[in-house]
Amino acid sequence: MSRAPLLTWGGHAVTSCPGEPPAVAVSLTGPTAARARVQARRAIDAGADVLELRVDLLEEADALVAFGEVAGEEAPAPDPMVVATAAAQVLECLRRMSDVVDGAPLLLTCRTAAEGGRAHLDDAGYGALLGAVLDELADWAPSRRPSAVDVEVQRGCLSQVAAQAHGLGIGVVASFHDFEATPADAVLEEVLTRMASEGADLAKIAVWPTSADDVARLLGVCARATAAPGEGTGPGVPVAAMSMGALGAVSRVCPAFGSALTFAVVPDEHGEVLASAPGQLPMRDVRRCLELLRV
Repeated sequence: MSRAPLLTWGGHAVTSCPGEPPAVAVSLTGPTAARARVQARRAIDAGADVLELRVDLLEEADALVAFGEVAGEEAPAPDPMVVATAAAQVLECLRRMSDVVDGAPLLLTCRTAAEGGRAHLDDAGYGALLGAVLDELADWAPSRRPSAVDVEVQRGCLSQVAAQAHGLGIGVVASFHDFEATPADAVLEEVLTRMASEGADLAKIAVWPTSADDVARLLGVCARATAAPGEGTGPGVPVAAMSMGALGAVSRVCPAFGSALTFAVVPDEHGEVLASAPGQLPMRDVRRCLELLRV
């Protein structure tokens, strides 16, 4: 089965070519669906290329915190009723966004507590939830489905979710987070390779730097991963690489290193800014830096 065409979002080509500007995404963080709708309008007006709906942050999806996170290999199967309720809430949040984001590419993300989100999902619950949401999306008109779904690679369900999403024409962004450190280059490269082999259309890594060297290493990994064929060690799909926090902010505005996607924030109607991850910069500053640093 061929993969969904994630390389163009809303007319903006998502490439992995050093020097080309990345697509700029804005996370819709709620905390209500109504507020997310307002955020979406403001983000579109500000020129966002991609909108990320963080359903785990919306009050209407409160069933996402009802799952039990159970450690160990013998974790019980998730309660089907809880899965069904959570999936229904996620789908309702999507429905409430459809008229606002018409024509704008939407990335559906349910971030778990382990990766800095609000959803209390163990591996089984996470995979079951995404599977249930995609099952229901099969009955939606293609134009109303999200353009892509985010899948946390460490949850172990990327291959299955990717196959299901691609069957619906939905792209897959595989994500990896480390909020404590920047893993060794070899580890990050292995993660990117694994993401591609398991069906990702875009491989995203976000890590925490403890020194400037960590930021430089991440940029090096990204540059090698996005080099021309025969010149690097890339996974064969576009890569988004972000070093979090103030120290890593430069990684979000360096097109020369080949990152295909970056995240920015847009103030809400009250002038308040709520970033979905540490180190995200205002949209106007990101656009200005990308233009100045374009090679």
